[in-house]
Amino acid sequence: MDDDKYALVEKIVKDMHNVLSKTTELYAFDIVPVDSNFRNKSPVLSAENCLGLESWCVKHVYMYCYSEIKEKYGMMSQRKYKRITTLDFERLVKLLNVTLLINPDITTLWNKRREIVQLLSLDKVSELQFSRLVLSRKPKCNDAFAYRRWLLGSILQSDNLQTNELENLINSELRICDETSDKSPNNYHSWSHRLSIVDNMKNVLKHYDMNSLYIKEYIFSEKCISNHVSDYSCFHYRQFCIRNIFNLDNSSWKSFENTIDINLRKVFVRLVANNLPKDGTVQATEDNLVSYTEENLINLLFSYNVKNCNCTVNNLALCRKLEVVCHELVLNNELIRFYHSHETLWYHRRFILHELIAMMYDHFSLFRNNGILVKKNCKHCSLNDMRQKQAKISRYDSNCIYNSVLFQVILIHENNFIEERQTDGDNYAGRHEKYLKFVEGLNNVM
Repeated sequence: MDDDKYALVEKIVKDMHNVLSKTTELYAFDIVPVDSNFRNKSPVLSAENCLGLESWCVKHVYMYCYSEIKEKYGMMSQRKYKRITTLDFERLVKLLNVTLLINPDITTLWNKRREIVQLLSLDKVSELQFSRLVLSRKPKCNDAFAYRRWLLGSILQSDNLQTNELENLINSELRICDETSDKSPNNYHSWSHRLSIVDNMKNVLKHYDMNSLYIKEYIFSEKCISNHVSDYSCFHYRQFCIRNIFNLDNSSWKSFENTIDINLRKVFVRLVANNLPKDGTVQATEDNLVSYTEENLINLLFSYNVKNCNCTVNNLALCRKLEVVCHELVLNNELIRFYHSHETLWYHRRFILHELIAMMYDHFSLFRNNGILVKKNCKHCSLNDMRQKQAKISRYDSNCIYNSVLFQVILIHENNFIEERQTDGDNYAGRHEKYLKFVEGLNNVM
């Protein structure tokens, strides 16, 4: 590289460092398409808290910075840190800033920044701001998300942070997840990062009301799946939120019911009333079922249950789980009808049906072993008839679950829905039927 290019690149590196260090509220970076330096000005652009670099110089700047990092600092981990001066760190940070903004998919360079942070030469909060700049241009950069999780883990371990500061950090992280998922559809790394943050908060913020966050994220995820019906990463996060709602306590459940815009109990009983068996064994209207208590409703739905142990069943918790999952099933019905032939919606439906079947298996103390329903040993009882392990259940036990009202309701509902979608020409309906038969083991009853 000749002296003119060398001087130009050095000026670009210096200009970018000045913008990064002086403008603390930068939130976006991008490469601006410019064919040549026709203005004879610096290609570093800064306006309204946004940073830009003209495209004509990207190749020269990147090769220069990356080559110097590799030649002078590539073996930094094998040196003694006391031999590296402050000027060396400052120079390395300037080069890393430019290189990672242009091409952030190099794990080695992010590890260099980790080494510098560990030596207290870089501020962790400022590094969060830098990685946000990277994600503004590359919203699917997994290394940037991993770097942010590493920084947050280190920050949250500090005893000096107040509760409001911790909450601000988490809220800021969730906003970044919103931005990256909106910029890039099917952003697996963004949704995985969000899941990781919410899931690990309970281990860090011990005095924080996690249930309120679970409710907030559940409502947020419902809006997302309605807007991004082909983004399975979004649906996977929705499934995570549903399982968190299962664990709400009584006070949080009341807050949850007051927050959402729908009556879960009415949705649940309407689904049951519209799909009751036509043999006349159960006769109940929607208005009657609404007036049932949780215990009476569960006794109706599992009327063929036979007690085999002394454990008490938490009918309240089970009824609430059924309300949440059945609401999800009704929502999935509407989305599939409106968005024709979207595979992701049918995959999510498999999750819903699996959860419903798993609840019934758990209630009847059953599990499926190599395609065979097996009686589950109760860990809390010591009855003599519970000592035999993994004994094949009898024909009566099979009828116990298959003849229950809830199973019949779900079976009738799914058969009707599959027939409706097949009539409408949705090929995924047939695949869903095969899933229920050969994966969930319902081939003998469908």
